[in-house]
Formats: sequence, structure tokens, C-alpha cells
Amino acid sequence: NTAAGTLRQKDPSVTASRRLSVWSYQLVGAHGLETHWESLELIRRLGFPVNPNIRRVNGIDDVIDYVEEWASARHELDYETDGIVIKVDSIAEQQRLGFLSRSPRWATAYKFPAQQVTTKLEAIEVYVGRTGALTPVAHVTPVFVGGTTVRNATLHNIDEIRRKDLRVGDTVVLQRAGDVIPEVVGPVLDARDGSETEWAMPERCPVCDTPAEREEGGVVWRCPNPWCPAQRLGGLLHFTGRGGVDIEGAGYAVVNQLIERDLLREPADLYRLSIETLEGLDRYARRSAENLHARIQAARRRPLARIINGLGIRHVGEQTAIDLAAWLARETPRGEDESEEAWTQRAVRRLEGASGEELTAVPGIGAVVGESIAAYFDNEHTRDTLRHLLEAGVAAAAPAPGAAASQAEAIGPLAGKTLVVTGTLEGFSRPEAEEAIRAAGGHAAGSVSAKTDYLVAGEKAGSKLAKAEKLRVPVLDEEAFRGLLAGEKTA
Repeated sequence: NTAAGTLRQKDPSVTASRRLSVWSYQLVGAHGLETHWESLELIRRLGFPVNPNIRRVNGIDDVIDYVEEWASARHELDYETDGIVIKVDSIAEQQRLGFLSRSPRWATAYKFPAQQVTTKLEAIEVYVGRTGALTPVAHVTPVFVGGTTVRNATLHNIDEIRRKDLRVGDTVVLQRAGDVIPEVVGPVLDARDGSETEWAMPERCPVCDTPAEREEGGVVWRCPNPWCPAQRLGGLLHFTGRGGVDIEGAGYAVVNQLIERDLLREPADLYRLSIETLEGLDRYARRSAENLHARIQAARRRPLARIINGLGIRHVGEQTAIDLAAWLARETPRGEDESEEAWTQRAVRRLEGASGEELTAVPGIGAVVGESIAAYFDNEHTRDTLRHLLEAGVAAAAPAPGAAASQAEAIGPLAGKTLVVTGTLEGFSRPEAEEAIRAAGGHAAGSVSAKTDYLVAGEKAGSKLAKAEKLRVPVLDEEAFRGLLAGEKTA
């Protein structure tokens, strides 16, 4: 994170002052080389730094020996490490194995066991999430572990606290699971002196004071009040986030201010905000208010799966939203002369009338998820939310008339984008590149037009490249294409 933020600095003197270093680990577009190892040797000869601890091995036993060796030796390095990447050496085999939408099939990562330390459990505080779940969080004496200082760690639920027999005042063992997420492993029983106190789950929501309810047969306590400020904040941030309608600039600072000023109670309120209202927010001048207003208005049209995911339905993530959008497009095909607004209204009505049994039959959706979706759309509060969104002019970027939903309805990094592939690529055949585009939520077209978002150009690109340059369509090489598939933004 520090390195990424440093590279994004607009002031090069700041970037230079942080003295970043780099290890080169791959040569893109290497020709005439048969192995990854040969490419690393070439990188070294060209003067780029390559980690001296990289090793070429034969077979899984050698891999295991290498992992065990560095599980302890890594602590002697002067930089942090969290694992080892294991790669297929043959470039021909790499090409045969190909890529998933976000990673190569010919490489995998082994994560080291987490480093553990001890600290004091000073207090437990309950936080309320966007679904109303009450989550106890441990406040601990600040301690350095896994390359960062940890002050808080989730305790998940009251059953987990009881299972681990955690008490306020305990000396506890703490680790960063996967070297990322702080986790309280358990108490150090021998360190107890009798001053520790047992903790009880509050009976009321700590934010809105509504009586909390425990899920039948479950471990989670929830606030049932849909207007709870904490739920509203979390839900609206989810709606505006990258998995939802993706409004750049509508993050915590903006959304929280709007809620505090009672200008934002539900998603539809976003689309009613004026430039003048946004200009009144802290740190917002006229130009920035105009830009945010324009981005909000542009978010009236998003792929259906993004809108569904942005609603924050329990048990519904990105893939389930894709599955649901595809089912809706099959169930309610768009008419020849039907507008996107009219089609969206029909799709919403179909969802509101769908039973749990119907939804459970949708490919990719099980019984628990199907019943959760049905209950969500059978709720009066939900119906008001959807009606207000439709009244505000929000509509799905509907599939073409008569067409079923495709992966272009997805919430991938290329959702809503049209790409054309031309020429010869090093790591993809043409069908593989087009499948990667579809897997990332994009549309793979066969010809360049003014509606094309990107042209992916390999070697020996011909007339399509000339046409793209004439129409000023952005042209990507293979490296930039891979970055786009991984969610990186183009320059």
C-alpha cells in the first residue's frame, strides 16, 4: 500500500524521497526464450534487479523443501514477505495453461503461517454493519505484528468470544490471518490475575437503541431497524461502491456528510442532489461539485447485475447478482421497441413476484440464497426503495431486444465495456482473449466502431488498428490488457 501510494504521488520529489526499490520478476513479450528461468537470467544481464533467492526446482518435493526453508529464513530478510509464488517454468506450458480473469493458471501462491504476538484486550465494542449485524470488535494495546501496528481486531460474534473464553483485561495471543486480517487467537490463561471481566452482548443496537434480535438457529445478532444510521451509511456506501453503481467520489466523507445533514436517506436521494447542495459540502468547490454531480447522473445507467449487487441483499454477492441478472433477461426478454426504463420496471416486477422456490431453481442460486432474495423483494421497504429509484430515472443498461443476459451484465472490471482483439498475442489465442474479456464482464466484438472502448492489439495488427487510430479508440498492448483484466485503470 505504501509503495502504491508513493507511485501515485503527483510530486516526484516526494516519490524520490521514499527511496523505493523493486524486484523484477517477469519479462513480458519475451521472444525466442523457452523458460521463465531464461527470462529471469536475461533480466539480470540487462541490469534489472532480480531477487537472488529465486530457485529453479524439480518436482513437488523440492517445492516443499524450499517452502520449509524460507518459512523461518524469511525473518532474516530486510523486507517483509508473506509467501512464495510457485510457477511453471516452461513458457510453452504457460501459454497452454493460459489465464483466468484475474490470475494465471500457471502460477500459485503459498502463504506463510501468521506471526503471533501477545497484547492486552482492553475493551470490546460493538459495530453495526450495513446488514444490521452487530459485530464485537476487540480494542487491544497497540502491538506491532506482520509489518503493521494493530489496535483493533474483529471477534466475529458472542459465540466465538465464549468459545475462546475471552475476557476484558486478558492477555491475548494476536495474529494477522494471512498476514492481513488481525485475529485474536485466544487468551493466555496463565497470565490471568482475577481482574478480568466477562463480556455480554448488548440487548439493544448501540447506534439507534432498537432491541436487537438473534437469527433463529444462527450466531449473529442484528438490528432490525432499516433506518438505523449505521445501516444506512453502510448500505449507501455499498450502493455507490465499485461493486454497485460505482460513483467515483461518493465515498465515506461525502456520504456521511449527506446523511448527517439529512439529505440522504436512501439510494434514490443521490440522484436528486443538486450541484448547489454538493457545493455546500466540506472541501467541495463549484468545479468538484459539478464533477461529482455529473458522475452521479451518469450512474443512472448501470448493468443490471451491478444494480442488484448494490442493493445489498443478504447472501447476494457479485456472482449471484450476475446469475440473477442473466435469469431475469431470460425471463423478461426486452421487446423490440421497449425502452430501458420500461424493461427495468418489468424486471423489477418479476423479481417482486418471484417465489423462493423459483429463485432456488436459478443456476448458481441455492435454497438459502433464493429464500433470502424472495424475502428481500417481498418487503414493503424494499418496494419503496425500488419505486423511488425508478422514479429518479434509474434504469438498467438492458440487453439488446430479444437477447438473454450475457457476461456483459457482470460486475467484472470490464463490465459494460466493448473490446476488439486483433493481431497475435503472446499469452492468449484469439478465443482465449475473448473469453477472458467475457469472464471480466466485457463484450468481445468482432469489428471496431465508434462504440468500441478498447482495441487489444498484438503483433501484425492490420486494418482494425488503423481504424481504431482513426476513430481515436484507445489501443492496448498485451501487458495493458492483462492489467485491465486485473482491474487496473488505464492511463
